[in-house]
Amino acid sequence: MAALADAVSEEARSNALADRSHDLLHEYAKRIGGTAAGSDGASLRGNTSFVGRLAEVAGQADQALKDASDQADWQLQTLAAADTRKSRLEERMAAAQREARAIRETREQASAASSPSSSKGGATGAGGMARKLQSNPQTQPRDVGEL
Repeated sequence: MAALADAVSEEARSNALADRSHDLLHEYAKRIGGTAAGSDGASLRGNTSFVGRLAEVAGQADQALKDASDQADWQLQTLAAADTRKSRLEERMAAAQREARAIRETREQASAASSPSSSKGGATGAGGMARKLQSNPQTQPRDVGEL
């Protein structure tokens, strides 16, 4: 955010500099055209050179304004991409939390389903059923002679 604010601030400063240099260039061009002092060749060449350099400064100010504007645009795009990335990560985190909650509930339900039968003294699983059958005298094999 600070970088974006700096870029916008730089864009405003560059815009002000470009406006001032253009105004100065136009004002100076009016003065040269309206005075008789610029009538000799050397003076005219000097004034033309000065106006040319002033035009370069105005061009540089325009370029600085464009650069600052590009920087502000880039900062906005970067901020938007970061916001999008943050939203996606939040969505993924919420989905992972929902999935973890569902797994936890499934495990709790499975644990609750197996707990009542063991608390009633009943056998659970195949091993428990085998022990129960072996301990019951009615289910023990008998000798053929006993029948």
